[in-house]
Amino acid sequence: MEKEKKFGLFTTIAMIVGIVVGSGIFFKTDDILIATQGSVILGVLLWVVGAFGIIFGGLCVSEYAKRTSEAGGLITYMELAWGKTMGYLSGWFQVVFYYPAIIGVLAWITSVYIGLIFGISNPLDWRLWVTTLVILIVIYALNIINTKSAGKFQNITLIIKIVALLSLSIVGIIFGEPQNLASTAISGSRIGGGLFVGLIACAFSYDGWFVAPAVAHEIKNPKKNLVKALIVAPIIILAIYLAYFIGINAMLGPEKIMQLGDGSVGYIAEQLFGSVGTKVIYTAVIISILGSINGLVLGYIRLPYSLAIRDSFPRSDVFKTMNTSLDIPVKSAILSFVLILIWLGLHRLSVFNVQWGPIHFSGLQIDSLPIVLTYVFYGLLYVRTVVDEVRYHKLGVLKGYVFPLLALLGASFVLYGGMSQPQSIIYFIISFVGIACGYLVMGKPKTTT
Repeated sequence: MEKEKKFGLFTTIAMIVGIVVGSGIFFKTDDILIATQGSVILGVLLWVVGAFGIIFGGLCVSEYAKRTSEAGGLITYMELAWGKTMGYLSGWFQVVFYYPAIIGVLAWITSVYIGLIFGISNPLDWRLWVTTLVILIVIYALNIINTKSAGKFQNITLIIKIVALLSLSIVGIIFGEPQNLASTAISGSRIGGGLFVGLIACAFSYDGWFVAPAVAHEIKNPKKNLVKALIVAPIIILAIYLAYFIGINAMLGPEKIMQLGDGSVGYIAEQLFGSVGTKVIYTAVIISILGSINGLVLGYIRLPYSLAIRDSFPRSDVFKTMNTSLDIPVKSAILSFVLILIWLGLHRLSVFNVQWGPIHFSGLQIDSLPIVLTYVFYGLLYVRTVVDEVRYHKLGVLKGYVFPLLALLGASFVLYGGMSQPQSIIYFIISFVGIACGYLVMGKPKTTT
């Protein structure tokens, strides 16, 4: 029986924009200014360069989307580009490392903002961790019990977050000081390395754009709508980010933003509307992040299933079963939830600065380094597009060379910045060892008679 198509073009665009525009724009602005040493102009340049990865990446990936609507997203495209083994390994990385780490951290960040509303500022407070668990349970329940409602929730949160961001942007641009935007870097001697490190903050803020292809098989007319969404959504995201970055800098100035750190949004709200306004803005931020988590979960719960239907995942016979009444791979969803809890536990060890013998969990960056590593797989797709164009000349100069090379340039910047991070080599070694373990447990596809 033909699987029901749940998501139209607007929901697909909302899925991408809603996932990407989450927490990053609110608490990475100061990181970008620190990376550029206070230069607003260079900060704008960082946002634009960082967008290469999703704008030109989306244009490049859209060509893969035209070729298939099979479940899997990155898994499917890597199979088309480099074969079934590479497709499996990219999926294994997403299932075991990428999605559970990102979702766990975002749920934690949401609980921190909820805590600020209720006067809980200590990150070690047990109530924040209970709230994190409740958030995950509620979002999973929504996505398992009623996927259509999860899609509607994605649309609603998108509207709320765009209204909040654009409102702050307009207020900043109208009432801010134009001279704040002319701020240049404090010192040029160390700016080069800082720019590359700043791209990590951009990469975090732009992350999540690849989730929509993971549910391509549930999108109405995916070869048309997914392609449009991959082109339109990145442009919307860049426009929103630039408007917010310019608006908040015009209002506060880069030095004040760097001084306040992640508290810039709350400070603006309090100055404009008092303590009540601060809580309203924090509520909008919470809704924004919940939209990101919802979209990520929507894609993640299907990934073990996507590997299992290829008979390459451990215990594929278990995880490829579909619950007919819910139209969801429930066992795949349960596995994904357990993996999130494991990564959330690692994050908790980092927050509590736990040390077990020679192993020190302080500074464990499970929120950014998994994102960096995904650009290895993205880059392989872009490389394959160029290689195929050299061989077969099917796409033309623009689609076959310009788009993938610009996307590859953006990916290279992010990778270089990631390698510049403290302890990044250790993380990458562990990740590649984990990917190698995935290869060792990779099942052999069953042959049909």
